[in-house]
Amino acid sequence: MIVHLEHIDPAKNMYRYYQLYLSPSLFNDWIIKKDWGRIGQKCRHNFREALSFSSLSEAQSALEKYIQAKTQHGYKII
Repeated sequence: MIVHLEHIDPAKNMYRYYQLYLSPSLFNDWIIKKDWGRIGQKCRHNFREALSFSSLSEAQSALEKYIQAKTQHGYKII
């Protein structure tokens, strides 16, 4: 599962994206990979952080918390 969020505010020259990737790993756990940066930058999809969870429900709960935190800071799900 991929969640793409953006925060665009031309008045502040703000063009940001944030992506979360939820996927199973090879070792029977679940991984959330995070990627963020400026929209239009050349180097995208360089995962900046990866977190491991022992169960899918634990990973989904963490994913929901990350989404909630970003939407509270003005990001919108695309």
